[in-house]
Amino acid sequence: MQDYGRAVVLGEQSFGKGTVQQHRSLNHLYDLFDKPLGHVQYTIQKFYRINGGSTQNLGVVPDISFPTAVDPSETGESVEDNALPWDSIKPAKYKQLHSYSSILPKLNEEHLARIKSDMEFGFINEDIKTYKKEKDINSISLNEKTRLAEQDKEDADRLVRLNKRQKALGKKPFADLDAVPKDYEAPDAYLDEAIGITADLTKIKSS
Repeated sequence: MQDYGRAVVLGEQSFGKGTVQQHRSLNHLYDLFDKPLGHVQYTIQKFYRINGGSTQNLGVVPDISFPTAVDPSETGESVEDNALPWDSIKPAKYKQLHSYSSILPKLNEEHLARIKSDMEFGFINEDIKTYKKEKDINSISLNEKTRLAEQDKEDADRLVRLNKRQKALGKKPFADLDAVPKDYEAPDAYLDEAIGITADLTKIKSS
């Protein structure tokens, strides 16, 4: 979709897995069933896009990035031991339907301005900060009183967030979490922003 110019790609950078491996047992060499020799995994193929670029190591980089707690430099294929590097080959012969390069800066500008003041993206950024703060913590309290206090704080924070949404919608706040309907669905901020970007794209293309 990105190479053909059939879409503006939104979201986060993909993992970067662009290779094919085979998994073979070393027991095929020797019938040592009492003491298996183990297995070996080796790369036999590599994926390439029609533009000649690989997805290996780099992944697919979105045209417009959404806030995410996932850092490709920490979680992607690039952190694997002995991961094959990104490379490219001769592009295939293909015709690009559209070129968005000239309007992407404007689309991204509108996107950033919109999410800067968006309440739901504010919540997302809060969650990202919390995740980054806590992700390397490798201990947890076994004290019941401490754990219950932590749970109470999480519940209180969730209720505050829910009632901020209720207020923004002009609705009555929830007295407590038990008052929240079982079928309650939080807004999908990413989907709503994708709609906003689509509307921006339509306006820019028609102007």
